[in-house]
Amino acid sequence: MKKFVKLLIISIMILASVLSFAACGGNSDKDSETGIVCKKDAENGFYTVIDYNAEENVTSLDISVAAKAKYGDEIVVGRIRKGAFDGNTTLEEIIVTDETANGTLTIDEGAFKNMRELKKITLPFVGANRFSEADYNDYGIDLDDLNEQEKEFYKKNKTTDKERSFGYIFGEEENAASSKITFTYGDKSDMTADFYIPVALTEITIEADKEINIPMYAFCGLTRVETITLSDNIKAIGRAAFKNMDKLTKVNIPSSVKAIYDNAFEGTAKLKVFGENGFKFDDGSLLTEIRDGAFKNTRLTSFDISGTQVKTIGDSAFYGSALTSFTFSMAIEKVGAYAFASSKDLIVSIPACEIGVNAFEDIKGTI
Repeated sequence: MKKFVKLLIISIMILASVLSFAACGGNSDKDSETGIVCKKDAENGFYTVIDYNAEENVTSLDISVAAKAKYGDEIVVGRIRKGAFDGNTTLEEIIVTDETANGTLTIDEGAFKNMRELKKITLPFVGANRFSEADYNDYGIDLDDLNEQEKEFYKKNKTTDKERSFGYIFGEEENAASSKITFTYGDKSDMTADFYIPVALTEITIEADKEINIPMYAFCGLTRVETITLSDNIKAIGRAAFKNMDKLTKVNIPSSVKAIYDNAFEGTAKLKVFGENGFKFDDGSLLTEIRDGAFKNTRLTSFDISGTQVKTIGDSAFYGSALTSFTFSMAIEKVGAYAFASSKDLIVSIPACEIGVNAFEDIKGTI
């Protein structure tokens, strides 16, 4: 009898374990789901992307489209969680849009880490969210244009330091699928972070759904990326935003941009062509100022701001450049000190405006 009771107890325990395992697997194992996996945020009403499981023959993913197809057209993705795409080896392209009512989408650090095949990414902003400054204590966007909810979100969630870096969404955890890039995010020597960027990534698109800046130091030090495409709704190109991008060969300045901040493109050695296949201004440019050192030591051989509204060119803006020709805008009012100094091959027609000290020192000549 005792032996029978013992066997019965063991059988019940085994059965309970099997049932428990089955229940656990059926209700909470996210790996059993194919494609995008989202969870509703009860407090905010939006959906959080928590995981993605590879789908056969799918190499390009529009996150919002995929989420709506699975959970319903009415849903809104408001957050992409850390590690949501960790280790994915099938996706070559990711598209992120901000459909939140007040532009409050957030992307966690490391949301897209360890993605070996990722070649192209489209984002609505750079960094954790869209509330990034173009320069220290300079938002670049008129805060009066924001509604009260947006202002409140900005006060609480404004990106600071490394959160405004492009590398933030790929994270700081070392992995074999990525290359370590040291991003600078400020003027002090210790303001750096090592982010791990997918080795295949060469193309970035910033498709701004709401008004944003390209943040200060956004892409500073990023190697391998060759093409960056920017949309309207971008109000400023931040301080040192593209500084020392070794491989950048093609980028546009949207018509909505009003200012290019200090050292924005300094040292972009492979950005050589002005026009469609290199650096260009979109039609109808509202640009009014090019700040100090913005194109210092660049390899662009020609530059034309006649289609812009540029009034001021800052100190050393094109110092040491490879320019051979430069065309000013009709609106020009001031050229800063040393603005074109040491551009040894430059021949230029100097406009009637305020000229800073040694603005054209050591250039080839004037016409």
